[in-house]
Amino acid sequence: MPPSPHGTAGTDDLDAAEASEAEQLHRIEALPKEVGVLLIVAGMGGILLPGPVGSPFLILGGVVLWPDGFRRVEDWFVRRFPDLHRKSVRQIGRFLDDLDRRYPPAR
Repeated sequence: MPPSPHGTAGTDDLDAAEASEAEQLHRIEALPKEVGVLLIVAGMGGILLPGPVGSPFLILGGVVLWPDGFRRVEDWFVRRFPDLHRKSVRQIGRFLDDLDRRYPPAR
């Protein structure tokens, strides 16, 4: 039987993307409260000023500061805007990577 034109590579890529997204979300939840405040401020700036979208920063800042309350908001965001959520998590991941490079954790 010939291989399917869609194959399993597409599902493997999706599984890897979901695992990476789950890893990023776990990383976000483990952030210190100070970074949550920074995310909220960046989100407010993103809404008030032209440039980066502010809602992902607001939602993820809320997840850091109030994980139980904002979990439902994030779940709604995932169901309603899955592509935007995926891109937002990637954007926040880049932001956190940049913070780690600029201000490495104390050893």
